[in-house]
Amino acid sequence: MKKKVFTLKEAKEVLPQIKLLVDEIVEKRENFYEKIEKYEEEERDRNDELELMYLKTEIVSLNQEINELIEIIESFGAYVKSLDPMLIDFPSVHKDKPIFLCWEEGEETIEYWHGIDEGYKGRKHISLLTEESKAKNSKFVE
Repeated sequence: MKKKVFTLKEAKEVLPQIKLLVDEIVEKRENFYEKIEKYEEEERDRNDELELMYLKTEIVSLNQEINELIEIIESFGAYVKSLDPMLIDFPSVHKDKPIFLCWEEGEETIEYWHGIDEGYKGRKHISLLTEESKAKNSKFVE
């Protein structure tokens, strides 16, 4: 199956829907961390088997719910690269080379991109793409 390739405009258009899903993941992620902490405390201190079973069930359930939300995000054609903080990459093309348009939890919109082999540390501001596009008639489309 061929993966979606986004223009910057298309990625920005789908971002509000993805942000809603990310908000749900963030809420569940915090709850997940709290349950793990309680589980570890219970295991260390009281060792109440019934409470441990309950907490383990809650942890497994939250993990499954988070994974289902990730699957929904990825069904749009984006990639979830990190859960804490949430990092979402949108496959794109610039100068006939594959790139990722990159969004991080807390950012207002898509402001960065990186080559497919560069990752988060290779993030560059989106203005570099649009300036090069205008100057060289690149295939990258806003």
